Amino acid sequence: MLYPFAEIAALVTLAGHIGGGGVMLYILLSALLGIFMLRNQKIGALMTLGSLMNNGPEISLYSLLWPLRYTLAGVLFIVPGVISEIAAILLLLPLKGPKIAMAARPAPVQADDIIEGEYHRVDEPADPNRRLH
Repeated sequence: MLYPFAEIAALVTLAGHIGGGGVMLYILLSALLGIFMLRNQKIGALMTLGSLMNNGPEISLYSLLWPLRYTLAGVLFIVPGVISEIAAILLLLPLKGPKIAMAARPAPVQADDIIEGEYHRVDEPADPNRRLH
């Protein structure tokens, strides 16, 4: 409930410093940036996910959520206001998050993976009365 009033207050304060025309230009340019981000995010999201899957068994949770963060930042750039754009910029920061382990692929067998040991074979004693059917 407080968010719209905070956005309006921030825009009015900004207009007091740079003027109404400057604020209108600022809002227009940020909306165009958000539209551009949303139009070009589909192929980029697929490429990002593909590269993350090839990076190894442990990837960052924030890196995995990058396409979602990028889309949300684009939407926040379209919403007029200073606070929403600060949030969008924070979403675009390349943060390192906690590592998550992906499903492990079976490792190729190497020479040092062999376990040596001794065994002996135990067969049942042959029964001379037993016949094959």
